[in-house]
Amino acid sequence: MSDLVFNERPELRRPIVIAAFSGWSDAGEAATGAVRFMTRRWRTKPFAEIDAENFYDFTQTRPRVRLERGERVIDWPANHFFARRREGSDRDLILLSGTEPHLSWRTYVECVLELCREYDVSSFITLGALLAEVSHARDVRVTGSAQEEAFGRELGLDQQVGRYQGPTGISGVLGQAIRDAGIPSASFWANIPFYVRRSPNPKGSLAVLERLNGALSLDLTLHDLEVFAARFDAQVASDIAQNPEIAEYARRIESQLPDDDDEDPEPVRPQEELPDAQTMVDELERYLREQRGPESNG
Repeated sequence: MSDLVFNERPELRRPIVIAAFSGWSDAGEAATGAVRFMTRRWRTKPFAEIDAENFYDFTQTRPRVRLERGERVIDWPANHFFARRREGSDRDLILLSGTEPHLSWRTYVECVLELCREYDVSSFITLGALLAEVSHARDVRVTGSAQEEAFGRELGLDQQVGRYQGPTGISGVLGQAIRDAGIPSASFWANIPFYVRRSPNPKGSLAVLERLNGALSLDLTLHDLEVFAARFDAQVASDIAQNPEIAEYARRIESQLPDDDDEDPEPVRPQEELPDAQTMVDELERYLREQRGPESNG
């Protein structure tokens, strides 16, 4: 019996799947925030989901209790599929808002592939957000790649062959399975400053949606998110101004980046998955210890 559960079966035309997963590949919730914005803006309701029971350690990701009209409701880790019909296009959309599972990854991936077969999915895009040594004062850089040249041209992306070796997340495992199934695939990654601890990060979500808007002609109105991103920028600037050590670190990163008019620096390649977040944090803590001097040791 499949863990993929259909609430209804909408008629869709060769849909494109756009997927994001909370967890390791979602710095600042920028990727899942982008999918969440689309589902709310289009007022879509889930038509299918992956049952959480067999994929999560509920002592690590606990279900949440909320009140709805005075009644207690339990929300389990969500893996919901949303449908969007597109007028004037021969390809509709499926949005997957997922939670990186703890267990049975191959079975989980097979659930996603089952849905892809059910709807004759034409292509698959994963969204992610990684911690990177970038400046909070700059626009969020979105890097991306496609495995198939034609799909890459359609999205304005380079065709690249991944060279990364090491730990990976569910996006990497699913991406490989999608490619093995012969479905054109691509990924977009927002580069989030690793010293910015505020979350969610609407500035990252905005940058991802701007790329998708241009690549897929989604006709999304992003004004609301632009306002949230501006407020977020002001909050981050205030946080940093109150911490001279972090402010100095941020200035050091900014000084190492080229001017906006100069050639872009080499981006973090999305095939490299996520850099080791702990390494980034250790680097920041090491810098702060150096700034404080010997008296901070011990």
